[in-house]
Amino acid sequence: MRASFLRLNSFSPSAILTHGKSRFQGRFKKIASEDEIPAILNDLVMTNKAVSRASHPHIIAWRIHEDGNSSIVQGFKDHGEKGAGMRLLDHVLVKNDLRNVLVIVTRWYGGSPIGSSRFRYINNSALESLRLGGLIRGNKR
Repeated sequence: MRASFLRLNSFSPSAILTHGKSRFQGRFKKIASEDEIPAILNDLVMTNKAVSRASHPHIIAWRIHEDGNSSIVQGFKDHGEKGAGMRLLDHVLVKNDLRNVLVIVTRWYGGSPIGSSRFRYINNSALESLRLGGLIRGNKR
């Protein structure tokens, strides 16, 4: 239990952004390996009731420069929000040249489709989290 608390305590959550009745919140976690991702996501859902009730608890993207390896390992998962993970990877992590970072965005669906504007809210909540955590500065998008 203590390890879970320490892992979650190292997140830098954004404010909850709202569009209509849909809500979005970004978080990031510094990671060293893809192997850490499942435990981090499980801990987030198991220890945060609001996240566990979300329609899309974790839209994710990651980029890792593993020790002893010159290449960058990267990936994403949409978790039901088609196209969102790839946009997080390209428009947030790659564009800002971030490494050894897992970005997680939670979406609580409000009942009304909001079209492609959802991608802006997903990316902006991730960017706010990264700004609050000191990984990026200013309004770089």
